Amino acid sequence: MRSNALERISVFGHLYISVFQNSKNMGFTSKKYFDEAFKNKIWKDFLREIGNVKDKNQLVEILGKALTQKEINLLEKRLAVLFLLKSDSPYRKIAEIADVHYNTISFIKKGLKKPVRTPKKYSAMPSKKKKKKEKLILPPYGRGRWKPLYDALDKTRPY
Repeated sequence: MRSNALERISVFGHLYISVFQNSKNMGFTSKKYFDEAFKNKIWKDFLREIGNVKDKNQLVEILGKALTQKEINLLEKRLAVLFLLKSDSPYRKIAEIADVHYNTISFIKKGLKKPVRTPKKYSAMPSKKKKKKEKLILPPYGRGRWKPLYDALDKTRPY
């Protein structure tokens, strides 16, 4: 059972908001997708809420209703990287200021798009034929197991 706790967190350095902090991470979400009409209603409502914002405190309060502390921290880092990229800062400086990896900076600069991967081609027919193993016939165990060999050698000797 999940337990939620109300927690005050710092956002943008000096502003504090109250958010529900889940005891378990929200990394495992369902794969249910909404239909387009419902998504449009959600986004219109969100944009209306954002449009009525007069100052940073109201914006942070709205974001605090929907985001956890980790998600707000991630959003702050991504916004910082975007801001520093616009000011033509080098990757090393951005990585030190925002405390992110160079790959993250590149990922954000490319517009959060993952590189295109070419899928492996699988065929129903194997490309290489498997070699059949030869059965190794071993001589029998016990007394007289080398007798056929000795008899064959004796017949081949000229004496």
